Amino acid sequence: MRRGGMTCPDCGETIQDPQAFQGGEVVTCPACGARASMAEWLAAGDTGLVRGRVGEPPPDTRVRSGEDGLAGRFWEIPPSRRPNFFLFFALFWLAITALVSGGFLFAFLSGGEIEGDMPGWVMIPFFGVFWAIGLGVLYIGVREMLARHRITVTGSRITYRRELLGRVSEKSLSRENLASITQREFYQKNYRPVYGIEIRGAEGKIRFGSGLRDAEKGWLVAELEHAAMPRAEAAAAGGGALAPIPLGVTAADGPFSAVIPGIGRHALLMGLVLCLMSGAFIAIGFTLMADEGWIGFRGVWVLMSSVFFLAGAGMAVRFFTNRGKERRIEITPGGVAIRTYRGGRVLKDESFDRREVTDIRASLNGNSGGTPMKRVELIVGQRAVKLANWIDGDKADDLVREVRAALGASGARR
Repeated sequence: MRRGGMTCPDCGETIQDPQAFQGGEVVTCPACGARASMAEWLAAGDTGLVRGRVGEPPPDTRVRSGEDGLAGRFWEIPPSRRPNFFLFFALFWLAITALVSGGFLFAFLSGGEIEGDMPGWVMIPFFGVFWAIGLGVLYIGVREMLARHRITVTGSRITYRRELLGRVSEKSLSRENLASITQREFYQKNYRPVYGIEIRGAEGKIRFGSGLRDAEKGWLVAELEHAAMPRAEAAAAGGGALAPIPLGVTAADGPFSAVIPGIGRHALLMGLVLCLMSGAFIAIGFTLMADEGWIGFRGVWVLMSSVFFLAGAGMAVRFFTNRGKERRIEITPGGVAIRTYRGGRVLKDESFDRREVTDIRASLNGNSGGTPMKRVELIVGQRAVKLANWIDGDKADDLVREVRAALGASGARR
């Protein structure tokens, strides 16, 4: 609050009134009605994303929009014509690579030999890797500067078309199977995330727009969601509370059950790596630092290494103790239950009145090797029940989409 308020994860509205956050774990946005946990409000304020509004393009935007001849709507992003980070990086990289590889080539053609037993031809694939990286980044830089992009939404499909130096590439997704239209982190520049636009569906993904201004990205996401996913957009604009299913009515004419993704193998690998690295540091503390006392640098060294070792061991132990267990969210006309199974037996059961369950939400919680990791929460009255804290973002989005459909809402709001 002292930094300037809390940010709504759906509409981006900033709330300055501290009283709005005193009613429990769940906060209701006065602007759009979305209901989300305080943790999600905090995370939304830290992402740095700019959210746009339909029909309100940023001033001086170069993105052109309109209607096409097929009764659809299009958005055209002209070439930026501006040098970019990738272009400068590629030119610097290629200059250094040319200087070093050219020196080796000159020495080789002049009759010089490489010291050691390594044959001279080995330098060809060695420097070939550096040339390939440089030329690949150069292509990205040229594409960012000269490519023209066009996104078209028709009655059944959303199509992305890119034109670069006379070459045209096109990709299309079915609107019926669209999962999300969001801003995603594409890469980092000076340790700060750079976002682009990702359209994800059952047939694949469309990614573009990292060179746009932040305000243009937010506005374009809002426009595309409004045009291609009207039910989802109406849900975001109409409030965060899902309408309860009337008693006696079920989604898909029967009980619904979905697996809640758990801790993956990447967590086990990370835990083992932490154990090995911190174990090596602990060994160094006990052997190479044996002449130093425990009060001082040696003690701090071993203490911090032990903390990382315990963290890694905890991740590995959690992975193995959860093997064979399966957590599910189950929906019936009268209730929603979170159950943990092992061998067909229920180990843990947490049930809620169906009328109190108003939403399920996924929010960004960090990154693992470039993969967005998300937290999933069930909104029950004024409580936010955590279903998962660190799962693959795509799996989290899939779970939210399936559960919302099963709840019979599909974007319907109170």
